Amino acid sequence: MYIKALWEFEQKEKKIRSKESQIKEIGTELQIKKKIEEAKKEIEEIQSVKEGFLQRKKELEIENDENEAQLSHVSSLIKGNKLKTSKELKAAKKTEESLMLKREELKKNLDFAIAEIREKDSLIAKLNKEINEMEKTIVEIKKKRQKLKRELNSEVEALKEDFDKLKRTVPENIIRKYETIKESYPEGAIAIVDHGFCSNCGVQLPLETLEELKKGKGDKIIQCEVCGKILYFPEIAK
Repeated sequence: MYIKALWEFEQKEKKIRSKESQIKEIGTELQIKKKIEEAKKEIEEIQSVKEGFLQRKKELEIENDENEAQLSHVSSLIKGNKLKTSKELKAAKKTEESLMLKREELKKNLDFAIAEIREKDSLIAKLNKEINEMEKTIVEIKKKRQKLKRELNSEVEALKEDFDKLKRTVPENIIRKYETIKESYPEGAIAIVDHGFCSNCGVQLPLETLEELKKGKGDKIIQCEVCGKILYFPEIAK
């Protein structure tokens, strides 16, 4: 059952290639780091805008305090009957009305600035959380890759030992032929016969080939006439 032994060896090879693919897929730190840098840059931009609103808020608060002081002074003049003429009273009331309107306008502007600052803080917090999660992901990626690499190195060594054993048990002519065919099919030189069809190219195999496979009992190389892969008939192994 030399062909079966070679086929089983290839299955181990495929598992190793699959693990190699996993390692490559895991290697996304550069992409994640790029996203982290983009998020940090976005935070800087948001922070810059926030600083502008903080400065505006400070200016509005100063202006509001001045307006409140003026309003308080004018209102006290009106309420305290400290104005000598009706003309002065009329002017004071007009000033008071103007200052009250300004108070409302300043309040709106202050509320807007405060809302913008809160929104920017919220965005920064969200981005910082995303950065934190991405940094954790990078740590996990590194751990997973290191684990897979250790496993892969161990399996590669075991695979080499397995092939050395095959070389000692499988006839040399079969090994040489197998290695030659594998040069054309690095992913695997053997194709399973599935219900009379070659699993590699899908061709229906002639009855003579199927009979030859049965007679050979997996002890000699029989190739698919279309793709050239070595045929393995699992039913023989049952």
